[in-house]
Amino acid sequence: MHRPIGIVTRSAEETRIVGASLAPMLMPGDVVSLGGDIGAGKTVFVQGLAAALGVRNRVTSPTFTLVHEYEGRFRLVHVDVYRLESFQEVIDLGFEELLDPEAIMLVEWGEAVAPLLPRRHLEVHISRGEHAAEEDRVLVFRARGDDWARKLEGMRPMAETLLAASSPDTTARRFVDATELGYGRHRLAPKRPGSEAE
Repeated sequence: MHRPIGIVTRSAEETRIVGASLAPMLMPGDVVSLGGDIGAGKTVFVQGLAAALGVRNRVTSPTFTLVHEYEGRFRLVHVDVYRLESFQEVIDLGFEELLDPEAIMLVEWGEAVAPLLPRRHLEVHISRGEHAAEEDRVLVFRARGDDWARKLEGMRPMAETLLAASSPDTTARRFVDATELGYGRHRLAPKRPGSEAE
């Protein structure tokens, strides 16, 4: 099991920057599961990632349409399973067909369909930091597979450079061991609202 990595952002624009920093590491067939607080910035993260991959269309949350597809350097499939109540509904959506080896898949509330995700994927949990300013976010990345661990290491220098350029505070510590933030072996994200766990 790879240790999760935490990144602290201070604005929506910085969350976009982190998404953009991950983009060069992505290839068709990659799957990214996005979880965390409602309204914490999952779609904002995807906006940065998509823009860095050359997507020109406006990226919005697929909460009501369930699936958005975008063309950039690679095809992006952006899925939101929040409103789906059962695995059968997810299967009826054609989820397995959406796992296209020719596209990158981004799944909001992916923890709700974890058994359907490929063994090798990336989990990203976005939350509001405790006692943090209104715009502060904590992004925790957990690699599921050695290649994802390598991709995260490749992302780090670019993210550090871009975040440093975006902020006058050069002393801010951005990358932290996620265990310091309270993310250890426990699940990165709660079950979605309305589930039995709540």
